[in-house]
Amino acid sequence: MKRLFNRLENINIKYKLFLITTGLLVVLAMIIYMILYFLLPTYYHKYKIDLLDKSVSEVCENSPRHNTNYLQERLYYMSKNQNLSIVLKNRNGKILYGKNEIVISRYSKYILGKTPDDEYHVTVPIYTNDSIAPYTLDIVMPLQPIDEANQVIRKLMPFILIVALLIGAIGAYIYSKVITKPLIQIIESEREAENRRKDFVATISHELKTPITIISGQLEGMMYNIGKYKDRDTYLKKSYESTQELRDLVNEMIEVSKHEILESDLALTKVNLSSLLEKLIKKHQFLIEEKNMNVILKIENDVYIKCDESRIEKAINNIIINGIKYSPKDENLIVRLYKKNYKNSRKNNQYRAYLEIENTGVTIDKKYLSQIFNPFFRIEKSRSRKTGGSGLGLYLVSQILKSHGYYHSLKNKENSVVFTIEFKN
Repeated sequence: MKRLFNRLENINIKYKLFLITTGLLVVLAMIIYMILYFLLPTYYHKYKIDLLDKSVSEVCENSPRHNTNYLQERLYYMSKNQNLSIVLKNRNGKILYGKNEIVISRYSKYILGKTPDDEYHVTVPIYTNDSIAPYTLDIVMPLQPIDEANQVIRKLMPFILIVALLIGAIGAYIYSKVITKPLIQIIESEREAENRRKDFVATISHELKTPITIISGQLEGMMYNIGKYKDRDTYLKKSYESTQELRDLVNEMIEVSKHEILESDLALTKVNLSSLLEKLIKKHQFLIEEKNMNVILKIENDVYIKCDESRIEKAINNIIINGIKYSPKDENLIVRLYKKNYKNSRKNNQYRAYLEIENTGVTIDKKYLSQIFNPFFRIEKSRSRKTGGSGLGLYLVSQILKSHGYYHSLKNKENSVVFTIEFKN
């Protein structure tokens, strides 16, 4: 049993829900079958007997206020409605109701006091207002038809059970496939996010270990005046530089972690993307001039998007910095912002905005394009953080854009790299 539960734990949640739901429906069908098989005859017999006893009590209670003809009429409808055989006799044994030789011969054994198991017999005295002496009322209710009906139901139950199981299995499949789909998506999304967090923490541990080891080694060497570490001024400076790299790395990791924690807490406002781009280009004018880059702006006026302005500004800022940093000198930085109207849109203001940031003179190896947005990924493994960054910049960009639901991609052209964002309003 324990092994069975262990296997069930490892099954995909969709199939697990299907199996559990089907199992519950099978158990329910079996319970219904057992109830009908064992309790239906007893319950139905009791129901019919109680109904007859109640009817007899009502007739006996009401008959003293009416005459014999009225009583006979009541007995007629009673026998018809409840499938009863009724004999009404006076004190001399004369049959007043049910004057029929077949009926007399059928009920002669009851008059003698014999009651077979397949019939229920009632004998009571009954009064009317036109007779001083009481009449004798003999009623026989056959139980055999009830047993026959029960046998038919029992024979049909296996087929009913099969149909119930089939319907249950189909219902369980629909339930597990359709109704629980949003739940499964949420669970899988949470599981994927948890795996990403675990990978991120593991990578953080590795990335922090290197600068800490360097600083620790340099300080220990200076403490014990070992070899080259006797030159304290040189290695204090190097240790300080390592601490600055470590500080920058920790700050970037805090920024990423803060974004992941607050990713659903977006302060959405209407932002003029055209103005934001021009502001960011001016912000990096010094870096652009230092590399003697030619900036080509193809920005449409008054392109608005709905977003968290501070986060989108950070994402675009990171893309521009990357474009400048990894381009050779005397190359071009091309920024395009344009909009396209929705298909079949009746309103002129219904559009999607597209941003392309292209830097020339460089391409990315195709094998790295699928990894470029991974945390701590650097194309050239030989690059230090000082020359190649922490590897968190594009990861943070990707997280910000995903939280807004914006499509983004990084592609090569003949002699350039193009970062594209599609803003969906």
